Amino acid sequence: MVDQTKDESSNVEEHSILIVDDLSSNIKLLARYLEDYKLYFALEGERALAIAEEYQPDIILLDVMMPEMDGYEVCRRLKENSKTVDIPVVFVTARSRDDEEEEGLQAGAIDFIAKPVNGAVLRARLRSHLELKEHRDNLTGLLQRREEELGATYQQLLHSEKLSEIGKLTSSISHEFSSPLLGIEQILKGFLADEEPGSAKSELLDVCVSECVRLRELIRTLQKFGRRSTAVFAPTDLNHIISDVLKLSSKHLERQGVNVVFTQGNISKVNAVEDQMKQVMFNLFTNAGDAMVPEGGILTIVTHEQDGQVLLMVQDNGCGIPHDKLGSVFAPFYTTKEAGEGTGLGLSNCYGIIIRHHGMIHVESEEGRGSLFTVELPCITDDDSFNESK
Repeated sequence: MVDQTKDESSNVEEHSILIVDDLSSNIKLLARYLEDYKLYFALEGERALAIAEEYQPDIILLDVMMPEMDGYEVCRRLKENSKTVDIPVVFVTARSRDDEEEEGLQAGAIDFIAKPVNGAVLRARLRSHLELKEHRDNLTGLLQRREEELGATYQQLLHSEKLSEIGKLTSSISHEFSSPLLGIEQILKGFLADEEPGSAKSELLDVCVSECVRLRELIRTLQKFGRRSTAVFAPTDLNHIISDVLKLSSKHLERQGVNVVFTQGNISKVNAVEDQMKQVMFNLFTNAGDAMVPEGGILTIVTHEQDGQVLLMVQDNGCGIPHDKLGSVFAPFYTTKEAGEGTGLGLSNCYGIIIRHHGMIHVESEEGRGSLFTVELPCITDDDSFNESK
Protein backbone atom coordinates (compact mmCIF):
# COMPACT_ATOMS: atom_id res chain seq x y z
CA MET A 1 0.00 0.00 0.00
CA VAL A 2 1.42 3.38 -0.94
CA ASP A 3 1.46 6.47 1.34
CA GLN A 4 -1.72 8.42 0.85
CA THR A 5 -3.95 11.11 2.32
CA LYS A 6 -7.72 10.73 2.51
CA ASP A 7 -9.80 13.26 0.61
CA GLU A 8 -10.13 16.33 2.84
CA SER A 9 -13.73 16.89 1.76
CA SER A 10 -14.79 13.62 3.44
CA ASN A 11 -13.77 14.78 6.94
CA VAL A 12 -16.39 15.13 9.62
CA GLU A 13 -13.85 16.28 12.20
CA GLU A 14 -11.10 18.83 11.76
CA HIS A 15 -8.35 16.75 13.40
CA SER A 16 -5.71 14.87 11.45
CA ILE A 17 -4.06 11.56 12.32
CA LEU A 18 -0.90 9.91 10.98
CA ILE A 19 -1.10 6.08 11.03
CA VAL A 20 2.27 4.32 10.90
CA ASP A 21 2.45 0.52 10.42
CA ASP A 22 4.52 -1.74 8.16
CA LEU A 23 1.44 -3.86 7.35
CA SER A 24 -1.08 -2.27 4.99
CA SER A 25 -3.85 -4.51 6.39
CA ASN A 26 -3.40 -2.94 9.85
CA ILE A 27 -3.53 0.52 8.33
CA LYS A 28 -6.74 -0.32 6.44
CA LEU A 29 -8.36 -1.59 9.66
CA LEU A 30 -7.49 1.56 11.64
CA ALA A 31 -8.55 3.75 8.70
CA ARG A 32 -12.03 2.17 8.75
CA TYR A 33 -12.43 3.05 12.42
CA LEU A 34 -11.22 6.63 11.79
CA GLU A 35 -12.62 7.40 8.36
CA ASP A 36 -14.17 10.72 9.48
CA TYR A 37 -10.71 12.11 10.39
CA LYS A 38 -8.16 13.48 7.98
CA LEU A 39 -5.68 10.63 7.66
CA TYR A 40 -2.04 10.31 6.63
CA PHE A 41 -0.38 6.89 6.15
CA ALA A 42 3.23 5.67 6.33
CA LEU A 43 4.61 2.13 5.99
CA GLU A 44 8.03 2.77 7.56
CA GLY A 45 9.81 5.08 9.99
CA GLU A 46 11.68 7.48 7.69
CA ARG A 47 8.52 8.22 5.71
CA ALA A 48 6.58 8.74 8.93
CA LEU A 49 9.14 11.31 10.15
CA ALA A 50 8.94 13.20 6.83
CA ILE A 51 5.12 13.29 6.83
CA ALA A 52 4.99 14.38 10.49
CA GLU A 53 7.37 17.28 9.83
CA GLU A 54 5.63 18.42 6.65
CA TYR A 55 1.94 18.05 7.60
CA GLN A 56 2.02 18.41 11.42
CA PRO A 57 -0.78 15.91 12.23
CA ASP A 58 -2.67 16.34 15.49
CA ILE A 59 -1.76 12.85 16.72
CA ILE A 60 0.30 9.85 15.55
CA LEU A 61 -0.72 6.18 15.85
CA LEU A 62 2.57 4.28 15.77
CA ASP A 63 3.27 0.55 15.50
CA VAL A 64 6.12 -0.69 17.69
CA MET A 65 7.43 -3.63 15.63
CA MET A 66 8.67 -2.36 12.25
CA PRO A 67 11.75 -3.31 10.18
CA GLU A 68 14.79 -1.01 9.90
CA MET A 69 13.47 1.54 12.43
CA ASP A 70 11.16 0.40 15.22
CA GLY A 71 8.44 2.55 16.79
CA TYR A 72 10.55 3.48 19.83
CA GLU A 73 13.25 5.00 17.61
CA VAL A 74 10.65 6.84 15.49
CA CYS A 75 9.13 8.29 18.66
CA ARG A 76 12.52 9.39 20.02
CA ARG A 77 13.38 11.15 16.76
CA LEU A 78 9.98 12.87 16.68
CA LYS A 79 10.66 14.25 20.15
CA GLU A 80 14.15 15.44 19.15
CA ASN A 81 12.74 17.52 16.27
CA SER A 82 11.45 20.98 17.27
CA LYS A 83 8.81 20.78 14.52
CA THR A 84 7.30 17.50 15.76
CA VAL A 85 8.13 17.46 19.48
CA ASP A 86 4.62 18.53 20.52
CA ILE A 87 2.71 15.96 18.43
CA PRO A 88 1.22 13.30 20.75
CA VAL A 89 2.28 9.73 19.95
CA VAL A 90 0.13 6.70 20.80
CA PHE A 91 1.65 3.23 20.35
CA VAL A 92 -0.59 0.56 18.81
CA THR A 93 0.98 -2.80 19.59
CA ALA A 94 0.39 -6.44 20.47
CA ARG A 95 3.22 -6.23 23.00
CA SER A 96 2.02 -5.44 26.50
CA ARG A 97 4.87 -6.17 28.93
CA ASP A 98 5.38 -3.49 31.57
CA ASP A 99 9.02 -2.91 30.63
CA GLU A 100 8.02 -2.35 26.99
CA GLU A 101 5.37 0.19 27.99
CA GLU A 102 7.95 1.91 30.18
CA GLU A 103 10.37 2.12 27.24
CA GLY A 104 7.64 3.63 25.09
CA LEU A 105 6.71 6.23 27.68
CA GLN A 106 10.37 7.13 28.15
CA ALA A 107 10.66 7.58 24.37
CA GLY A 108 7.88 10.19 24.58
CA ALA A 109 4.60 8.34 23.92
CA ILE A 110 1.47 9.34 25.84
CA ASP A 111 -0.48 6.05 25.64
CA PHE A 112 -0.61 2.42 24.49
CA ILE A 113 -3.50 0.76 22.62
CA ALA A 114 -3.41 -3.00 22.48
CA LYS A 115 -3.95 -5.12 19.39
CA PRO A 116 -6.38 -6.43 18.34
CA VAL A 117 -7.88 -2.94 18.35
CA ASN A 118 -11.41 -2.25 19.57
CA GLY A 119 -12.79 0.52 17.34
CA ALA A 120 -14.97 2.14 20.02
CA VAL A 121 -12.12 2.14 22.56
CA LEU A 122 -9.72 3.51 19.94
CA ARG A 123 -12.02 6.42 19.07
CA ALA A 124 -12.75 7.24 22.72
CA ARG A 125 -9.06 7.27 23.68
CA LEU A 126 -8.11 9.39 20.66
CA ARG A 127 -10.93 11.85 21.32
CA SER A 128 -9.67 12.37 24.87
CA HIS A 129 -6.07 12.88 23.73
CA LEU A 130 -7.11 15.27 20.97
CA GLU A 131 -9.19 17.35 23.39
CA LEU A 132 -6.23 17.53 25.78
CA LYS A 133 -3.96 18.60 22.91
CA GLU A 134 -6.43 21.28 21.85
CA HIS A 135 -6.59 22.68 25.39
CA ARG A 136 -2.80 22.59 25.62
CA ASP A 137 -2.38 24.36 22.27
CA ASN A 138 -4.88 27.04 23.31
CA LEU A 139 -3.04 27.55 26.58
CA THR A 140 0.31 27.71 24.79
CA GLY A 141 -1.04 30.30 22.35
CA LEU A 142 -2.47 32.34 25.22
CA LEU A 143 0.83 32.24 27.09
CA GLN A 144 2.72 33.30 23.96
CA ARG A 145 0.37 36.24 23.44
CA ARG A 146 0.74 37.25 27.09
CA GLU A 147 4.53 37.06 26.79
CA GLU A 148 4.43 39.27 23.69
CA GLU A 149 2.16 41.78 25.43
CA LEU A 150 4.36 41.80 28.53
CA GLY A 151 7.42 42.31 26.35
CA ALA A 152 5.78 45.23 24.56
CA THR A 153 4.63 46.69 27.90
CA TYR A 154 8.15 46.37 29.28
CA GLN A 155 9.55 48.21 26.27
CA GLN A 156 6.93 50.92 26.75
CA LEU A 157 7.86 51.24 30.42
CA LEU A 158 11.49 51.66 29.42
CA HIS A 159 10.41 54.25 26.87
CA SER A 160 8.29 56.05 29.50
CA GLU A 161 11.20 56.06 31.93
CA LYS A 162 13.41 57.52 29.21
CA LEU A 163 10.80 60.20 28.51
CA SER A 164 10.61 60.96 32.23
CA GLU A 165 14.38 61.47 32.40
CA ILE A 166 14.27 63.59 29.23
CA GLY A 167 11.52 65.66 30.86
CA LYS A 168 13.65 66.27 33.94
CA LEU A 169 16.66 67.16 31.79
CA THR A 170 14.56 69.47 29.60
CA SER A 171 13.18 71.23 32.66
CA SER A 172 16.67 71.70 34.07
CA ILE A 173 18.11 72.95 30.78
CA SER A 174 15.16 75.28 30.24
CA HIS A 175 15.68 76.81 33.68
CA GLU A 176 19.41 77.30 33.03
CA PHE A 177 18.75 78.93 29.65
CA SER A 178 16.03 81.33 30.79
CA SER A 179 18.15 83.79 32.79
CA PRO A 180 21.05 84.15 30.29
CA LEU A 181 18.59 84.49 27.42
CA LEU A 182 16.71 87.25 29.25
CA GLY A 183 20.04 89.03 29.86
CA ILE A 184 20.96 88.78 26.16
CA GLU A 185 17.55 90.11 25.19
CA GLN A 186 17.96 93.16 27.47
CA ILE A 187 21.43 93.90 26.10
CA LEU A 188 20.13 93.69 22.53
CA LYS A 189 17.27 96.02 23.42
CA GLY A 190 19.82 98.47 24.80
CA PHE A 191 21.81 98.40 21.56
CA LEU A 192 18.56 98.74 19.62
CA ALA A 193 17.61 101.88 21.55
CA ASP A 194 20.89 103.54 20.47
CA GLU A 195 20.34 102.85 16.77
CA GLU A 196 18.55 105.01 14.26
CA PRO A 197 15.07 103.48 13.61
CA GLY A 198 14.91 101.88 10.16
CA SER A 199 18.66 101.44 9.78
CA ALA A 200 20.13 98.12 8.68
CA LYS A 201 21.64 97.50 12.10
CA SER A 202 18.37 98.44 13.80
CA GLU A 203 16.46 95.91 11.69
CA LEU A 204 19.04 93.20 12.45
CA LEU A 205 18.87 93.89 16.19
CA ASP A 206 15.08 93.87 16.01
CA VAL A 207 15.21 90.35 14.45
CA CYS A 208 17.59 89.21 17.21
CA VAL A 209 15.24 90.51 19.93
CA SER A 210 12.30 88.79 18.26
CA GLU A 211 14.21 85.50 18.19
CA CYS A 212 15.02 85.87 21.89
CA VAL A 213 11.33 86.35 22.61
CA ARG A 214 10.50 83.28 20.52
CA LEU A 215 13.11 81.20 22.34
CA ARG A 216 11.79 82.30 25.73
CA GLU A 217 8.29 81.27 24.65
CA LEU A 218 9.59 77.86 23.53
CA ILE A 219 11.38 77.42 26.85
CA ARG A 220 8.16 78.31 28.70
CA THR A 221 6.29 75.70 26.67
CA LEU A 222 8.99 73.07 27.29
CA GLN A 223 8.82 73.72 31.02
CA LYS A 224 5.06 73.22 30.97
CA PHE A 225 5.47 69.94 29.06
CA GLY A 226 8.14 68.74 31.46
CA ARG A 227 5.93 69.05 34.53
CA ARG A 228 4.47 65.92 36.13
CA SER A 229 0.82 65.38 35.30
CA THR A 230 -1.48 66.97 37.86
CA ALA A 231 -4.45 64.77 36.86
CA VAL A 232 -6.59 67.73 37.97
CA PHE A 233 -9.54 68.64 35.76
CA ALA A 234 -10.02 72.36 35.11
CA PRO A 235 -11.61 74.69 32.51
CA THR A 236 -9.35 74.35 29.47
CA ASP A 237 -9.24 76.18 26.14
CA LEU A 238 -8.36 73.67 23.40
CA ASN A 239 -7.26 76.45 21.05
CA HIS A 240 -4.55 77.46 23.53
CA ILE A 241 -3.50 73.81 23.96
CA ILE A 242 -3.18 73.37 20.19
CA SER A 243 -1.17 76.59 19.84
CA ASP A 244 1.28 75.46 22.54
CA VAL A 245 1.75 72.04 20.95
CA LEU A 246 2.28 73.53 17.50
CA LYS A 247 5.03 75.77 18.89
CA LEU A 248 6.93 72.66 19.87
CA SER A 249 6.18 70.54 16.81
CA SER A 250 6.13 73.15 14.04
CA LYS A 251 9.85 72.88 13.22
CA HIS A 252 9.67 69.09 13.12
CA LEU A 253 6.63 69.23 10.84
CA GLU A 254 8.35 71.81 8.68
CA ARG A 255 11.36 69.49 8.20
CA GLN A 256 8.92 66.78 7.10
CA GLY A 257 7.58 69.13 4.42
CA VAL A 258 4.26 69.55 6.24
CA ASN A 259 2.34 72.83 6.03
CA VAL A 260 0.00 73.45 8.99
CA VAL A 261 -3.36 75.18 8.55
CA PHE A 262 -5.01 75.87 11.92
CA THR A 263 -8.54 77.30 11.86
CA GLN A 264 -9.62 78.32 15.36
CA GLY A 265 -13.34 78.27 16.03
CA ASN A 266 -15.14 80.25 18.71
CA ILE A 267 -15.35 77.42 21.23
CA SER A 268 -16.28 77.01 24.88
CA LYS A 269 -13.84 75.64 27.42
CA VAL A 270 -13.87 71.94 28.27
CA ASN A 271 -13.35 70.17 31.57
CA ALA A 272 -9.89 68.63 31.06
CA VAL A 273 -6.46 67.80 32.43
CA GLU A 274 -4.27 70.22 30.47
CA ASP A 275 -1.12 68.12 30.10
CA GLN A 276 -3.14 65.05 29.08
CA MET A 277 -4.83 67.07 26.34
CA LYS A 278 -1.39 68.18 25.17
CA GLN A 279 -0.35 64.53 24.97
CA VAL A 280 -3.36 63.78 22.75
CA MET A 281 -2.66 66.74 20.45
CA PHE A 282 1.04 65.95 20.20
CA ASN A 283 0.31 62.34 19.22
CA LEU A 284 -2.30 63.29 16.64
CA PHE A 285 -0.11 65.97 15.04
CA THR A 286 3.10 63.91 14.92
CA ASN A 287 1.23 60.84 13.60
CA ALA A 288 -0.28 63.00 10.86
CA GLY A 289 3.18 64.33 9.98
CA ASP A 290 4.65 60.82 9.88
CA ALA A 291 1.84 59.71 7.55
CA MET A 292 2.95 62.34 5.00
CA VAL A 293 6.63 61.35 4.91
CA PRO A 294 8.55 61.60 2.60
CA GLU A 295 6.50 63.72 0.17
CA GLY A 296 5.11 66.10 2.79
CA GLY A 297 1.62 67.55 2.65
CA ILE A 298 -0.96 69.65 4.46
CA LEU A 299 -2.01 69.18 8.07
CA THR A 300 -5.39 70.80 8.60
CA ILE A 301 -6.53 71.46 12.17
CA VAL A 302 -10.03 72.82 12.82
CA THR A 303 -11.92 73.50 16.06
CA HIS A 304 -15.58 74.37 16.34
CA GLU A 305 -18.55 73.89 18.63
CA GLN A 306 -21.68 71.91 17.84
CA ASP A 307 -24.60 70.66 19.95
CA GLY A 308 -22.81 71.21 23.26
CA GLN A 309 -19.60 69.53 22.04
CA VAL A 310 -16.22 70.99 21.19
CA LEU A 311 -14.96 69.27 18.04
CA LEU A 312 -11.32 69.02 17.03
CA MET A 313 -10.59 67.72 13.52
CA VAL A 314 -7.05 66.72 12.51
CA GLN A 315 -6.75 65.88 8.82
CA ASP A 316 -3.75 64.90 6.71
CA ASN A 317 -3.37 63.99 3.04
CA GLY A 318 -0.83 61.24 3.67
CA CYS A 319 -0.74 57.50 3.08
CA GLY A 320 -4.04 56.74 4.81
CA ILE A 321 -5.07 53.55 6.64
CA PRO A 322 -6.28 50.36 4.91
CA HIS A 323 -10.02 49.81 5.41
CA ASP A 324 -9.52 46.45 7.13
CA LYS A 325 -7.17 48.05 9.68
CA LEU A 326 -9.41 50.96 10.73
CA GLY A 327 -10.98 48.95 13.54
CA SER A 328 -7.56 48.33 15.13
CA VAL A 329 -5.97 51.79 15.16
CA PHE A 330 -6.90 52.48 18.80
CA ALA A 331 -5.94 48.98 20.00
CA PRO A 332 -2.86 48.68 22.26
CA PHE A 333 0.39 47.83 20.44
CA TYR A 334 -1.12 48.31 16.97
CA THR A 335 1.14 50.35 14.68
CA THR A 336 1.65 50.75 10.94
CA LYS A 337 5.20 52.06 11.45
CA GLU A 338 8.37 50.09 10.87
CA ALA A 339 9.82 48.06 13.75
CA GLY A 340 11.55 50.34 16.25
CA GLU A 341 9.75 53.46 15.03
CA GLY A 342 6.62 53.18 17.14
CA THR A 343 5.29 51.36 20.22
CA GLY A 344 1.69 51.14 19.02
CA LEU A 345 0.53 52.85 22.23
CA GLY A 346 0.16 56.48 21.09
CA LEU A 347 -3.38 56.29 19.71
CA SER A 348 -4.37 53.79 22.39
CA ASN A 349 -3.32 56.31 25.04
CA CYS A 350 -5.20 59.06 23.17
CA TYR A 351 -8.33 56.93 23.15
CA GLY A 352 -8.04 56.22 26.88
CA ILE A 353 -7.52 59.89 27.73
CA ILE A 354 -10.49 61.06 25.65
CA ILE A 355 -12.79 58.39 27.13
CA ARG A 356 -11.74 59.45 30.67
CA HIS A 357 -12.72 62.99 29.65
CA HIS A 358 -16.21 61.72 28.72
CA GLY A 359 -15.48 62.34 25.05
CA MET A 360 -15.13 60.36 21.84
CA ILE A 361 -12.43 59.96 19.21
CA HIS A 362 -12.91 58.32 15.82
CA VAL A 363 -11.15 58.08 12.49
CA GLU A 364 -12.08 58.14 8.82
CA SER A 365 -9.47 57.18 6.28
CA GLU A 366 -8.91 56.14 2.70
CA GLU A 367 -5.72 54.39 1.73
CA GLY A 368 -3.53 56.69 -0.36
CA ARG A 369 -5.66 59.78 0.35
CA GLY A 370 -5.16 60.54 4.04
CA SER A 371 -6.96 60.36 7.37
CA LEU A 372 -9.31 62.48 9.47
CA PHE A 373 -9.28 62.11 13.27
CA THR A 374 -12.17 63.77 15.10
CA VAL A 375 -12.18 64.41 18.86
CA GLU A 376 -15.42 65.34 20.61
CA LEU A 377 -15.40 66.74 24.15
CA PRO A 378 -18.39 68.07 26.12
CA CYS A 379 -18.50 71.82 26.73
CA ILE A 380 -18.47 73.00 30.33
CA THR A 381 -21.92 73.56 31.82
CA ASP A 382 -22.93 75.32 35.00
CA ASP A 383 -23.39 71.95 36.70
CA ASP A 384 -19.85 70.74 35.99
CA SER A 385 -17.46 70.07 38.88
CA PHE A 386 -13.85 70.08 37.88
CA ASN A 387 -12.64 66.64 38.87
CA GLU A 388 -12.32 63.25 37.23
CA SER A 389 -15.38 61.87 39.00
CA LYS A 390 -17.65 64.35 37.17
